[in-house]
Amino acid sequence: MEKLVGKTVGLIACSDGRDHDSSVVSEVMELFSEMGITSVLASTIYHRGNTPFSGSSEERACQLMKFFKDEKIAAIFDISGGNSANHILPYLDYAVIRENPKPFLGISDLSVILNAIYARSTVPTFHYQVANLVGEHALEQRHLFRKLFLHDSDYATCMTFDYSWLRGKEMTGVLVGGNLRCFLKLAGTLYMPDPTNKIVFLESLGGRSSLIASLLSQLDQIGYFEHCNGVLLGTFTQMVVEKQEPSIEELVFKMTQKYQLPVAVTNQLGHGDDTHCLPIGTTLSF
Repeated sequence: MEKLVGKTVGLIACSDGRDHDSSVVSEVMELFSEMGITSVLASTIYHRGNTPFSGSSEERACQLMKFFKDEKIAAIFDISGGNSANHILPYLDYAVIRENPKPFLGISDLSVILNAIYARSTVPTFHYQVANLVGEHALEQRHLFRKLFLHDSDYATCMTFDYSWLRGKEMTGVLVGGNLRCFLKLAGTLYMPDPTNKIVFLESLGGRSSLIASLLSQLDQIGYFEHCNGVLLGTFTQMVVEKQEPSIEELVFKMTQKYQLPVAVTNQLGHGDDTHCLPIGTTLSF
């Protein structure tokens, strides 16, 4: 994939819109300019009126498709989060996305779009939060960004994060998943990736042990753990902060025990300001 120096990227909010008094968007645009990247704003960035939305479902989808169709746009960074990303799924043209592949990057609620794009078009996407470039760990994040997107590394398959094993020693497969709660919005829809021979990545911002155990049970009941090749476990922020018991590691270990699935764990993927980039829809080997 092409590097972004001298290129143009799009900034968009496909989930809940950004607050108008937020400086994050302008700060990211200024930083991109310093890096030699031109940024273009979608008309669907900030929430409208008293709603959480940056536009109607159709408007948000239209803006995303506009970026995919625009040959000048080299990558699309979604700078939003919240609850409304799945509203736009029926209005995306996945054939057009397949014919105009380019990186789409976002985290959290954007997990639904990351996985829907892969499931319906086979185009890889990326679990990545561009707002971290101006967050608490800005210096480290900018170094990582330059390594992935400005230099010669292949960010389509680059794994910059450390991990350890809960069970097993290796696993290979196309990686899918993301935020557990949001990923499960796709259950029963045309947009849920087939779990067969996949590596399932899971993380979460909120949720205590009882909620996370319930969501893991749902994922098991729709056949995900039975048919996948392994699990990559990111951070479950509220559980860690509150020292919830059972821990996320204990919950996942027990849930996958009957399948003897390999399970790898990392604290560098999730909602933290120090999170790394993870390809979705790409074959990875651990």
